[in-house]
Amino acid sequence: MKWQISKTFRFEAGHRVWKQNLTHGRGASFTLGKEIPVNKCINLHGHSYVLEIVLGSDSLSEQDMVIDFYHVKNALKELIDTIDHSFIIDINDPMYTELKQVAEKYGALKIFPVDFCPTAEALAKFFYDFVKRRLEEAGLLGEVRVIKTILWETATSKAEYSENML
Repeated sequence: MKWQISKTFRFEAGHRVWKQNLTHGRGASFTLGKEIPVNKCINLHGHSYVLEIVLGSDSLSEQDMVIDFYHVKNALKELIDTIDHSFIIDINDPMYTELKQVAEKYGALKIFPVDFCPTAEALAKFFYDFVKRRLEEAGLLGEVRVIKTILWETATSKAEYSENML
C-alpha cells in the first residue's frame, strides 16, 4: 500500500484466558526445571486496552485521504462503546453460563460474549475481521484495506493480526 493511516482506540475490559496452562504448549520448555507460576490469566481480570487499526490504500480519495479519521472512528464507535467496561467471555468457557446468570440477576456485570478464548491474539483478529466487514458493508473494501490491527493488553504486551504478515 502506498499510503497507510492508523486510528487508536482505548477501552477497559475484563476477560479470562480459561485455556491457559503454563505447563503445556508452546514455550513450556523454557520453564523446565523451574518452578511454574500460578496460571494467573485463568482468573477473572481486566486490562486498559489500546487498539490500533491500520488502514491502507494505493490511491487517495478526492479529499486526498485514505479515509477520514472521523469515519474510522464512527465505524468502530458502537463496538468500542459496547465492549468498554464489559467482561469479554468465551461462550465455550465452563464459567460462561454462571457468569451470564449473575449478569442477568444483578445487572452489575456487562457480558460481551465471543466464540473464542479472548486472548490478545484472538481479540486482535476479532477487531481485524470487524473492520474488514465494515469496509465491505460501506463498499470501500477494494479502495481501502485493513493492513493490521494491534491490540495492547498492557504497556509491555501486544498482539498484532494481519492477513498479510511477512
